[in-house]
Amino acid sequence: MQPIIFFNTGWMNRYAGPNNDSIQGGGKYVQVHKTGGEMFNFKPHRGMLYGYVQPPRGGNIHINRLGAGLSVSSISNVLVVWTATHPVTRGTFVVGWYKSATVYAAYHKVNVTRTSQWNWQGRKHGYHATAKSQNAVLLLPDARTLAVPRGKGNMGQSNVWYADKNPAFEQEVRDYIQHYQATGRPPLPIKRAHGRRQPDVLKRQAVERKAVEVVSKYYSDYGYTVDSVEKDNVGWDLEARSGNLLLKLEVKGLSGRDVVVDLTPNEYRQMKADPAHYRLCVVTRALDKPTRHIFSYLPGLDQWQDELGQELQLDEVVSARAALKH
Repeated sequence: MQPIIFFNTGWMNRYAGPNNDSIQGGGKYVQVHKTGGEMFNFKPHRGMLYGYVQPPRGGNIHINRLGAGLSVSSISNVLVVWTATHPVTRGTFVVGWYKSATVYAAYHKVNVTRTSQWNWQGRKHGYHATAKSQNAVLLLPDARTLAVPRGKGNMGQSNVWYADKNPAFEQEVRDYIQHYQATGRPPLPIKRAHGRRQPDVLKRQAVERKAVEVVSKYYSDYGYTVDSVEKDNVGWDLEARSGNLLLKLEVKGLSGRDVVVDLTPNEYRQMKADPAHYRLCVVTRALDKPTRHIFSYLPGLDQWQDELGQELQLDEVVSARAALKH
């Protein structure tokens, strides 16, 4: 069985560099400089990933606790589990993993010939773990629902945790990863919540019902409890709960390919009022090949982006009512 180690870092959507992404949490350095070595943890270079974590007091990683000999500088065939603090709930969650990774006791620099993509603000990228990109999984932000226990016997203030005092959680993570790799979803109960809304009213109804079904299933498959609030006129259609996290999901269904939707004044007002919890979920080609776009707010960039980093352009439309003047 592969030895396992947990590395805690700042929270990002893609960990592929600073372009069209921002980092939250991760300690004082990240707060001051708005950057950190973990920003490139899932950016491939020639088929390899290079993962960075800040060890306690800038020291080395104790790879002997993973089974390495005292005189070696690295150990291979390790399961590296990446975690981060959720920017809203402040809980710690699994964000991804490297399987069959090599973990190094000391910090190494990436040896690249083209440094432009790996050099930001004059600082080159370094690492403590490497893995083939095909052996790694990065969970989408709203799919990060596996909570990491904190406190005595669990993950503490250190960014490096060996989990040897909590074998039950270690096994839970292994089972989670095994199930996810086999099925593409975590080993959680699947619950479905179907919403309703309203030639060609019937087609529009079918498009919107399908969109709600697609979005509900996505969040339900990741362990969220999904409820419809469409009839309540609150400014969003669904509420997805996971622990103490509540997401407000506004769902838009389209029969075509282009992501162009209208928001009611109430929907737009709620989107601006609570961007951290609001999600604009657009399902294109809803009736033949549903394609999901979930837009969330990145405060560091002041942008709304979907899972692929595509930015949403918001154009405010001013309307008026005209009537005869008396």
